[in-house]
Amino acid sequence: MIANRFVIYCLLALCSTSLVAAKEVDTGYGADWTVAEPADVGFDPVALADLAHLIDSGLNMPNVHAVLIEHSGQLVFERYWAGEDGELGYVEHGPKTLHDIRSISKSVTSLLLGIALGASAENELSRSITEFFPDRKGFGKGVEAITLQHVLTMTAGLSWNETIVPYTSNNDYVRLFASADPVGYVLNKEIRNIPGSRWNYNSGLTDVIAGVIENLTGKSLDDFANEVLFGPLNIIDYEWWRPPAWPSDNFPSASAGLRMRARDLAKIASLTLHDGKWRGRQIVPEAWITASTTRQFDIPSGRYDYGYFWFPGKLISGQFVIQASGWGDQQIYVLPEIGLAITIFAGNYEDGGGVVGERIAGRIVRALR
Repeated sequence: MIANRFVIYCLLALCSTSLVAAKEVDTGYGADWTVAEPADVGFDPVALADLAHLIDSGLNMPNVHAVLIEHSGQLVFERYWAGEDGELGYVEHGPKTLHDIRSISKSVTSLLLGIALGASAENELSRSITEFFPDRKGFGKGVEAITLQHVLTMTAGLSWNETIVPYTSNNDYVRLFASADPVGYVLNKEIRNIPGSRWNYNSGLTDVIAGVIENLTGKSLDDFANEVLFGPLNIIDYEWWRPPAWPSDNFPSASAGLRMRARDLAKIASLTLHDGKWRGRQIVPEAWITASTTRQFDIPSGRYDYGYFWFPGKLISGQFVIQASGWGDQQIYVLPEIGLAITIFAGNYEDGGGVVGERIAGRIVRALR
């Protein structure tokens, strides 16, 4: 698929393991996780074993690459499976394997913005997006009516055809990657709807937020991420892809460019579950976690609504869940009411994925006694 050529770009390291419990998980960069036996924190171990066997079989849960479960602040399940990973081919996935997280990159970018805004976040949301680019000349007609909140909720009202046409040269997402000025490409689009009136999935808006972060902090997006998020979480082995057409000093793709290890993405899930804290340290302001994972706008169909680059909603079984989702069944499911965080990697790129993650999450919730 043409879309894959823009978001799959490096070789994966080869490693495979199956871990369920130990006192600590040492990633090679220090002990990151305290872990526990599933039964000790209320899981039915037989039900989790059945889940693993179903994934082994591939029936109704095809091409899953990793599943990690945190409960009661501890890692209680971690499994990896070899499988096809798009244009990368067959890969033996393991704890040191980098994997595309696709649009979960958007949710990570939301966390970075929350850190950059700090205590002023609530006041900043109503400002015009143009005010965050004081040195930029030339915006599309009427763009000054778009606020930071409109950008974060994907209700900017801009003409954008990412999900309604194939991934060809006519798709705005493809054109964004081909543009030498991604922020300018987005903010010069025609306004089609009144800002704040309609939700339209627009990956380019996340790259606008990357520009906002750089202007707020005076630092490159990846340097800022290393300082305030990845560093405190001990995430030191990752890749952040920059489209070749973008200038070398431009930020990387905030909308879909991150590749991470499963244990490290599970830290992002844990941070969200624990109100912005990792191992007792406040990394992201609690108020931002609450706001960004709360319904800010209704999505017309489905069980999920939209926060600030996060999807709050309900699983099929009815439990409230906060979701971050990436193409191919890359998933984070955070269930704060029962202290549960689930991280999933998969390679279901042909149909976009989503269904498999829901099935896995549902079985995990039912396995919690």
